Amino acid sequence: MADALPLGRPDTGADFALGRKLDSIPFSAYHISIITVLALVGFIEGYDLVMTGSLLVLAKAPLQLTNADIRWLAVGPTFMLCLGGFLSSVVSDHWSRKTIMLIGVIATTFFTLLIPLVQNAEQLIIVRLLTGIGAGGAVSAAFPIAAELMPAQHRRTYGAVYEMALAASFTVVPFIGGLLAGNEYAFRFLALPGGLAITVVPVLIYFVLPESPRWHLRKGRVQTAVDIVNLIIRRAGNPVLPLTLEELGDHRQAAGEQLPPIGRCSPKVSYAGRRSAS
Repeated sequence: MADALPLGRPDTGADFALGRKLDSIPFSAYHISIITVLALVGFIEGYDLVMTGSLLVLAKAPLQLTNADIRWLAVGPTFMLCLGGFLSSVVSDHWSRKTIMLIGVIATTFFTLLIPLVQNAEQLIIVRLLTGIGAGGAVSAAFPIAAELMPAQHRRTYGAVYEMALAASFTVVPFIGGLLAGNEYAFRFLALPGGLAITVVPVLIYFVLPESPRWHLRKGRVQTAVDIVNLIIRRAGNPVLPLTLEELGDHRQAAGEQLPPIGRCSPKVSYAGRRSAS
């Protein structure tokens, strides 16, 4: 498999050396745990977002939804999802992607947990709009995180698992909705699994996913970036030698660059800015 460098990007420097070190770490149980956590994020976010269709059916009678309410519920969350993704992209160089994902997941699950408490259509619409904004950050950060932490040959593996998790959530929601149909509180019960995930998923993200070493390198915190890479190496079972400051060489140029917006990253893009040509 050949590597093609983007125009204007030399095959040297701290950024490239750091990315090459991450790519040299063999696939391990720790990488499987990263995939598992990110897939769980995809499942929960998919569950909370695709719930809209079932809510329209299950909440129509209890909350006496009008045609205008249904239009807002059908279109509003998706629009706010796009807005949330844009806002996350704007702050991607100032906050780490792990932070963006944590904020997004906590917001999505928290507002979903409020659905059982809503008393009218207006409250439900507001909660769903806020859910969309939070989901924009969580969904858009997942692929760049995987692109940075996965060895190059396994990024498409992560992509396949993540898409399967999303597809599973799209199936589970209508299945649960069908089981609850006919119950006056069906739409409230439907929201509980996605909302209660706030007690589990953010904790897994915080403890399992490392911070972005590349983000710290661009911020000039070189020792922190090296420490994070070496933490990943230790969690993977020390299959390669630790990264040293000397291997990074001149890191001053990397410290002045900005990260690409998170919405423009792909799981097939190498951490060092390379693309793998099939």
